[in-house]
Amino acid sequence: MKDLLYSEDNSFFIDGLKISGVQSVNGSYNISSQDNVFLGYAGDPEFIQNAPASASFSFERALMSSDEPITNLIADTGFNGGIEYNGRVLNFTSGYLDSYSVNFSIDSLPQSSINISVYGEMGPHVSSQTPKPNQTEFIIPTSSGISLTCDGRETNRVRNFSFSINPSREPIYKIGSIFPCEVAFMTPISNSFSVEIDVDDYETRNLYDYIRTGIHTKNIEVVVKDQCDQSKSITYDFKKFNLIGENFSTDSENNTTVRLDYAMNSHSPPQITYT
Repeated sequence: MKDLLYSEDNSFFIDGLKISGVQSVNGSYNISSQDNVFLGYAGDPEFIQNAPASASFSFERALMSSDEPITNLIADTGFNGGIEYNGRVLNFTSGYLDSYSVNFSIDSLPQSSINISVYGEMGPHVSSQTPKPNQTEFIIPTSSGISLTCDGRETNRVRNFSFSINPSREPIYKIGSIFPCEVAFMTPISNSFSVEIDVDDYETRNLYDYIRTGIHTKNIEVVVKDQCDQSKSITYDFKKFNLIGENFSTDSENNTTVRLDYAMNSHSPPQITYT
């Protein structure tokens, strides 16, 4: 019987940098094919590839260290990476970030989720960059170290909030090549932000006021500080986000909450600053 493969035997890398806090990784590839059956063909039916192969990676991580090496990849930036497991590797080249999301909740570590499309080689024999030092600048956010400026935050308690961004990519191929000659960065970029608050004196909005006056937009700023070192922080600066939904709920246990949903399309990603 083979030995179990423990979590400490696995490591995920981006451009040689070992990413900390990774909780799960998934990698897959797909080869588009079809039968070679056509009029007049009497041979054995076989599969033929009818489009470039595609591959993808996704991983979840606890935000125990800065996400800066990941959020820097939101723009038009390709990168290499892979996973090491029990002395073996599954590497890839020419990866592009498809989506990034982060979620903060009371009394739990923030979680981020990343999806990557691979337009280059992928496999155990694919060379990767020379490993760099591991992530050593740790930041441990705490709910008491989070300040959030948006509708109703000043006098009402934030229970959780989340942010996601979905950059769009368009691979461009030429005849005779199995890899794209270019991966175009398409705009606009889709962004979303949601926040749930415990109601104290919050007053819900009048939907028909927005219909008469136009789309309601807000600037939102979120500052997340390290629970041990206040000089370490992450600032999310969201400009002109549109309020697209509001959900009010209450129950017999005196829980009254409001969830606000925002969205924004832009030609560049929102500003995320790490100090």
